[in-house]
Amino acid sequence: MLISKFNNENVEPQIIELEAKYGISIPNQYKEFLIDYNGGDTPQTKFKVGKISSDIRGFYGIGSVKLSLNNINLDKWIEQDLIPIACDSFGNYIVINIGETLYGKIFFCDYELGGKKSCIGDDFKSFIQCCKSKKISENSKKSIKERKKELIANGRGHIIDKALRKMWQDEIDKFGNMIQEQVKIKDC
Repeated sequence: MLISKFNNENVEPQIIELEAKYGISIPNQYKEFLIDYNGGDTPQTKFKVGKISSDIRGFYGIGSVKLSLNNINLDKWIEQDLIPIACDSFGNYIVINIGETLYGKIFFCDYELGGKKSCIGDDFKSFIQCCKSKKISENSKKSIKERKKELIANGRGHIIDKALRKMWQDEIDKFGNMIQEQVKIKDC
C-alpha cells in the first residue's frame, strides 16, 4: 500500500499521552505505523476482504494533521474497545480492537448498516497487505502552463476554458506536493 504520510514529529509522546488518558494499550503494529507515518493520505487505495471491499480515503494520525484522532469522539469508540484507524469515501470507519479478547483485530464499520462491524484483518499488518494502491500519475502534478502547452501542441487548445483550469488547479492542489511511499510494517 502507498501512503503520503502526515508530519510524524513528536508522535511517540502523543501516543503515550493518549494511552495514559484512556487507560488503553495500542497494538504494537499500529503504534509503529503511527510513529513512522502518523497516518496519511491514501489516494487510489482499495481493499477487498471476503465480501467487504471499499476504498481508503486516509489513515488517522495524531495531532495537527488532516485526518486527526484528536477530532474524533474517542470516548464513544473506546467504550466499544475500538479506535478508528482509517476512513473511506462513504463515511465508513476501519477500526482496531483494543479489548482483551479481540486485541489487534481490524474491523470495517458499515455506516449504511448502522455501524455493523465485520472483521477484515487478524492484525494491522495483515490488513495493510490487503490494501492495493495505484501510484499518482505524474500528469496530476503538472502545472497549468504545462498542461495548456500540451493541449495546444496536440491541437486541442480550443477546449481550455475556466472550468478546465479550475479542474486542473484542484488536481494540482490535491496531488502536487504529495509524495507516496510504500508502507512497511514490522512484525512486533
